Amino acid sequence: MLTHLQKYGWNDFFQDAYQKFHSETSTVIPGRVTGVHRTNYNVAIENDEIVCEITGNRLKDNNPYTKPVVGDWVLVELGERYNANIIREILPRNTILERRKVNSDDEVQIIASNVDRAVIVQSLAQDFSVRRLERNLVQLADAGIEPTIVLNKLDLVDEITSFQKQMEAINPNIPVVYSSFITEHGLADLQGLLNLGETVVFIGSSGVGKSSIINTMLDIEEQQKTGEVSTYSGKGKHTTTARKLFLLDNGVIVIDTPGTREFGLTVDDQDVLREQFADIEDIARGCKFNDCQHDTEPQCAVKEAIDAGRLDQSMVDTYRRLSSEIQS
Repeated sequence: MLTHLQKYGWNDFFQDAYQKFHSETSTVIPGRVTGVHRTNYNVAIENDEIVCEITGNRLKDNNPYTKPVVGDWVLVELGERYNANIIREILPRNTILERRKVNSDDEVQIIASNVDRAVIVQSLAQDFSVRRLERNLVQLADAGIEPTIVLNKLDLVDEITSFQKQMEAINPNIPVVYSSFITEHGLADLQGLLNLGETVVFIGSSGVGKSSIINTMLDIEEQQKTGEVSTYSGKGKHTTTARKLFLLDNGVIVIDTPGTREFGLTVDDQDVLREQFADIEDIARGCKFNDCQHDTEPQCAVKEAIDAGRLDQSMVDTYRRLSSEIQS
């Protein structure tokens, strides 16, 4: 039988890290951050969930990597009587999902840590953007996080053939679920893709239905409060204002996040981009010049593929734009 901490994702990786800090005289205990607020943190410990604080240099430090985030495993010193519970250490993170903030070259926001899978949610009704999906996928590949795509609000569109073709063009190996939390279509398929003990973060713009999908899978509306959905536009009233970690009955650990429309890359490795756009890279090997930018150069195999209808111009534009962003 799994312990309470194991249900929250505790494994040998974190146990080994904990042993480096633990001693017979140590008073700290491990726990996982399930919620982050302005002045305190919710932390799941063995058989309980407590409120903790940070102190000293960690409190004053503006470095986003030194403060706890949802998904972190931390070491907590329990306060006696009226003293606060204090987070003393953050255990090493095996993955970090982060983004560069809009209009900032160096300000990074950590969305969650120790994530195994990210579910990218977009609405078929008004939010669908292939280019944004491609950006998300590049960031996830760099972080070592498995992607799953959910195209929600299926009940508001007449057909999905055009969407299916676009998903196939992006990457035929990435799971795609077409869903509706109104009819619950596709939610069983999504649950079937999520594995026992996996930590799964849901990301996407405001109002696309992330929280509603999670609520339906939880089957407990009181866990999260979601806004009403307009019947004429399908635009949800986004109410998730803080990242939260939940346990599903099937043993999956879920992190819900506030809506994030813009996703600035923190990637600095061009190889990640090349792997994500492998079709373009394969065709580019036929270009006359090794440093071809697929713009005005003669005998460009990529431009020839676009003219022949074998490559989409917008995909190539995205590739060039992201490549320039990574280089800058």
